[in-house]
Amino acid sequence: MNRIHLSLVVGGVALAALVFHAQTPAPQPAYRFTEIVPGVYSAIGAGGLTVGSNSAVIVNQDDVLIVDSHISPESARAMIRELRVMTSKPVKFLVNTHFHYDHANGNQVFAGTTDIVGHVYTRQRLTGDILQRGMFADLLNGFPKQLEDLRARAAAEQDPAAKARLEQQLRTQTTYGEQLRETKPTPPNITMTDRMTLYRGDREIQLFYVGRGHTAGDVVVYLPKERVLCSGDLLVNQVANLVDGYVNEWPDALEKLRSIDFVDVIPGHGDPFKGKERIDWFQSYLRDIWQQASKLHADGIPAAEAARRIDMTSHKSHYTSINGPGVPLQGVTRMYAVMENRAE
Repeated sequence: MNRIHLSLVVGGVALAALVFHAQTPAPQPAYRFTEIVPGVYSAIGAGGLTVGSNSAVIVNQDDVLIVDSHISPESARAMIRELRVMTSKPVKFLVNTHFHYDHANGNQVFAGTTDIVGHVYTRQRLTGDILQRGMFADLLNGFPKQLEDLRARAAAEQDPAAKARLEQQLRTQTTYGEQLRETKPTPPNITMTDRMTLYRGDREIQLFYVGRGHTAGDVVVYLPKERVLCSGDLLVNQVANLVDGYVNEWPDALEKLRSIDFVDVIPGHGDPFKGKERIDWFQSYLRDIWQQASKLHADGIPAAEAARRIDMTSHKSHYTSINGPGVPLQGVTRMYAVMENRAE
């Protein structure tokens, strides 16, 4: 076990100094592939590597299209390596459903050999100040402390099984800290505004923008013949984060999904699911949280206090992460920014 001093530099910017004991990660696969319909797979993190989000892997007649490139260059390389158990066809297309780092930080691995497709807004954000502000900047600034806290928890844990889990998490996160050094935000080289259709052999692949929701540039990928929808974070298995969202417009974007003839959904997070009932669930959640936040904002309640007061427990039967009153402050801060016309 070696003691490593790591100066964290991303995109030429020195961000933090980390000191930790590096250990060899357990020999686990990075992804668990599940065939949804013939030639179409969901790819979910299997624990061997920090991957952040899901992917869809669409194996066409002569090539492969991947939806989202995950949280780091190494997670993208792992995707390319591990999908070889299914196909030797080259990856010719990568679609970014949105600009968030857990979906787009692997882009640089594909650039040059693969066309990267995304909304014009996604390109705008990935060519902007993504390292100085926003979710990725927050991650970089907070990562050293998170790592130290995890190390302390692992050292203090007395239960052997829990200690082993924490030590595995520490190994995985330590490796991820090393991988952050090489991240270079890489934008799509092909952009779209409303829709695009790709024809790859006998497979039709439709890309839609349905309006502002999780971000201002969410793209969903739809296979009409197979009736499969890759929804990114516009519609996930549980509650999507609201940090860059337009919560007041999001239900309308979801309503547009309802008219699409899909059966299977590969979401940006969580297990794949079937049907459209989660559209109803999440529309109800979004309308409720917006209504509560709007009233508190009108009453002059600061965002931090509003985050403590907002009560979403009426949605607990659909969202198991809800344990009681209170919601993440970042989401409320974002809703207040939208209400005050300060949102990007």
